[in-house]
Amino acid sequence: MSVIETSATLGSPFLKGITAELADITSQVDSQYALAKDTVLGVDKNEASSLFKNKTSDKARETISGVSAIGKLQKTAEGADYKSDSRISTYVTQFEWEKYTSGITITEEDRDDQIVSEKLDRAKALLVAGMTTLNQHSFDLFNYSQTAQASLPDHLTFYGDGVPFGSIIHPIKGTGGTQSNASATGIPFTEDNLETARLALMAQRGDKAGETLNYGRSKLILWGAPAIEKKMIIATRGEKRSGTANNDVNIYDGLFTTVSSQLLAAANGGSDTRWGLIDPMNTPAAFWTRRALTLGTPYVTDSNKNITVDISARYKVGNKDFRGFWVSGGDSAAYAL
Repeated sequence: MSVIETSATLGSPFLKGITAELADITSQVDSQYALAKDTVLGVDKNEASSLFKNKTSDKARETISGVSAIGKLQKTAEGADYKSDSRISTYVTQFEWEKYTSGITITEEDRDDQIVSEKLDRAKALLVAGMTTLNQHSFDLFNYSQTAQASLPDHLTFYGDGVPFGSIIHPIKGTGGTQSNASATGIPFTEDNLETARLALMAQRGDKAGETLNYGRSKLILWGAPAIEKKMIIATRGEKRSGTANNDVNIYDGLFTTVSSQLLAAANGGSDTRWGLIDPMNTPAAFWTRRALTLGTPYVTDSNKNITVDISARYKVGNKDFRGFWVSGGDSAAYAL
């Protein structure tokens, strides 16, 4: 007696077996690979000081608007009315989700030839590829940090002031004028220039006149491509300064966490010279997840009897402010954005 193969006849126990194998694959990949948005920390095991603020959403989009601090207390004469103050709204940043997908197919012939397990190995590669994509898109926030907003790839969004994440002309909402969080001359990474960057980060101010921010005082993240990683580590590790005649104290020892990745390199759309600082306790970088990276439940298309295993995620990477971040092109070139 012949059997008509449909999604119902394949569904049990065949699809259940594949689903169980996919769950095991997911567990293996999770234990062997990590997402940069989750694991790059300024202080070990301190989620509050991560490179990115990880956010989740159940909305069609997220609109972020901040406010300035209240100003300092004002001297008040005896019997006089109490002074008052107000807060200033900052620029609005909107996160609208992008969807990324891929998949593999197990054909009728694959099942006949008993090579399903071989095809499921591709599901593992599929999940690794998905995690690599998320990591690339995370680091792209820094790779494109000196790119005009109109030229950004779809997976990125910037603070709503209309200029790059790292800019020398950030407009200030409350006081007018501009503020910089980038090097106008593209200073290369050196120990002396590291101090220039640290002081620039500490000098950042809020939108309200006289608003002082406590940035740059906690453990900082120093980031750059592998081409300059050795220089960054030499400058920030060890109790004594490297290469100095008097063996001076290294004030940077313990102050910085050095972060480098091949995803920041020129070969992957970054730069072999660009470097910067981020205050992880006040990071403006945000990774918004609408749908986490997930291997879907395998399903059958009755018309061709193929089993499809797919993967998808919806998210957006961006910055909700420019303060707490500083960048240099590192190429000694003039920068005017």
